[in-house]
Amino acid sequence: MAQETSPLIVELEQVHDCTSIGVTDKIRDVKIKWIATVGEDDKTITNMFEVDTPSLKKIVDKWKSFQSVKEVRIVMIGPQKSQLLVKQNKNIATAPALAKTGTMWIEPTWTEGGVDYVSMLAPNYKSLKEFIGMVKDKGYDISIRSKRFITPKESVSLNSFRTAGFTKLKFASELLTDRQLEVFDLACRYGYYEQPKKISIEELAAKLGVGSSTCAELLRKSEKKLLPILNDILRLIR
Repeated sequence: MAQETSPLIVELEQVHDCTSIGVTDKIRDVKIKWIATVGEDDKTITNMFEVDTPSLKKIVDKWKSFQSVKEVRIVMIGPQKSQLLVKQNKNIATAPALAKTGTMWIEPTWTEGGVDYVSMLAPNYKSLKEFIGMVKDKGYDISIRSKRFITPKESVSLNSFRTAGFTKLKFASELLTDRQLEVFDLACRYGYYEQPKKISIEELAAKLGVGSSTCAELLRKSEKKLLPILNDILRLIR
C-alpha cells in the first residue's frame, strides 16, 4: 500500500501521430532525440532534435514532406550526429495530461523504429494510470517498459533537486554565452571528458572553426561557471 502512494520513475514506449515517429517508421537507419522546445506561438511549436544517422539529407527531406511541418533547419552537422530545428503545427496532446496529473518527463525523448521511448516521474501510481488513460483517449498507444518506486530518502533528495537544484541548473545555463554552451555541449557529446579522450582539443576546435587556444579558453570559462553549481547540486542530493 505504501508503494501505491510513493513517487515512481517509469520508462514508457509510445506510438502516436508524430512526425519524428513518422520519419523513423519509414527510414530505419536513424535515431532521433528530442532536446528542447525552443519556440512556440498559438499555432506552431519549434523543437530541437539530435539526429543520429548517416543519411541526414534523406531525413530532412522526409521531415519536410509532412504537411504539418513548416520548416526544417540544420543547426549543426557532425560525422554521425547532427542537430535540427523543426517548426510544425502544435500538438499538445500530452501537455494537459502532464499538468493535470503532476507527472513530468525527466529525460529527453528518443525515437527509433517508429516508437517513442520516454522516462517519466510520477507523484504516485494513480497519477501514472490517470496520465496513461488521458493520452490513450488522444490516440496514444502507450505501454510501461519498467517502473521503480522511489524510497522516502530518495524522495527528499529529489524534491530538493526539483526546487533548488532545478533553479541552479537554469541559472547555470543562463551564465554561459551561446558560444560557451556550444563548445561545452560538443565536448561532452564527442567524448572530450571520457578516459581516454575520444576527441582532442585540436579536433574539437576544427569542428567549431576556431583555433585550439580559443576552444580551450571557451571550455575553461564554461567549466569555471558550471563546476561550482554542479558541486552545490551534488550537496543537495547526497
